[in-house]
Order: sequence, then C-alpha cells, then structure tokens
Amino acid sequence: MRSSGAGRGAYEGGGYGYWNYDPGPDPIAQGGPDAPGDSIAACDVSADGWGVEVRLDINRDGDIDRTISTRGHASPYCSDWLSGNIKEDTPVRVWVVKVSGSTDYHPVYKDGTA
Repeated sequence: MRSSGAGRGAYEGGGYGYWNYDPGPDPIAQGGPDAPGDSIAACDVSADGWGVEVRLDINRDGDIDRTISTRGHASPYCSDWLSGNIKEDTPVRVWVVKVSGSTDYHPVYKDGTA
C-alpha cells in the first residue's frame, strides 16, 4: 500500500479506507484540491447501519496513532483527510473497520510505508 490514494475495502463491503502517503490528486473529491500526504480518510457507501473507521498504526507497533471515522454521518459520506508528517520509509499499518456504536466488525488491514 505505497501508492497515494490506495483504498482498502471494509470486510463484506459497505465502505473504504484510504492511505495517501504523498500529496497528490484526491481519490475521494476527484477534481478538487490535492489530498495531503501521510493521511487517512474513511468512506461509508452503504446505508446498512454500519460506519467505517480507519486506524493508522505508525511503526506497526500495535498502538493506533490516528483514527478517522464516518460515525454520526448518513451514508454516503466520506470523512476529511486526517494527516500529520511521518518520516519517509516509516512502516505503517492501515486498518479499515466496520463500526456500529461500540462494536467493531471484522477489521482488515494493509501494510505500507510513509
């Protein structure tokens, strides 16, 4: 998951998580301003009662360093980008999780680098 704008679908569908390692064209708001680098975003595309949460584990050490979610928004909805500088070539793990209330459902992840 090195390419900017790489998306990862939630388990059983319903939404996506995005990791954007370098500033560049925004895969969510196509034609809009560029998306920031070292950023995550969440998109919920199904009105199924579940939201989508994206969690970023910098250094793949098991600690979640950033979280962005579609909680509280009607579908279809994409969050803003959540960003912050990360040293180049730092390993990251991007989790995409279906969420409802305090329930997490089948988290999936993809490894990449900043």
